[in-house]
Amino acid sequence: MRGRLLLLSLAIIPLGGQTGQSPLPNSELKDPPGQKVQFRFRTLPHSVQIYTCRQSAAGFGWAGPDPDAMLMSSDKKLVVHHYKGPAWEAGDGSIVRSDGASARHFLPADKNAVHWLELPAKEPSGQFAKVTFIHRIDTSGGITPSDKPCNAQHLGDQERVDYSATYLFYTGR
Repeated sequence: MRGRLLLLSLAIIPLGGQTGQSPLPNSELKDPPGQKVQFRFRTLPHSVQIYTCRQSAAGFGWAGPDPDAMLMSSDKKLVVHHYKGPAWEAGDGSIVRSDGASARHFLPADKNAVHWLELPAKEPSGQFAKVTFIHRIDTSGGITPSDKPCNAQHLGDQERVDYSATYLFYTGR
């Protein structure tokens, strides 16, 4: 019984777009202790958050989001593909991943934008080998589609919602 409740809870959480947790005020998002920003990236135009119409025990809802974004470093020397996982991969094969379920959520400055996030890094390699945390801040757009139906007729449909954000990659000092 306990396992079924856990599975049911996990199935419901993604529906609704952002998170099952209560986001904290963005003023509480601070640099992680003992960390410094190693890389600063900004999304390029045509970056999107992808939502998929799914069914759960609670009904139908938009699951996700899953990113499909290109990011450029502030010095314009490094381009990174950000995709489902979440993962960030540079052209030279450097990669860092995170576990979306362990993300801490913060309210965005713009109420019509996806949450700000703090994500612990895992499996960093190459140029990202020392990355320990990733922050997503200064978001615009990317929220759950409210003007598109998600029901039995639209099951499996995907919506790509434009968004922009700044990503900060942290390493130890």
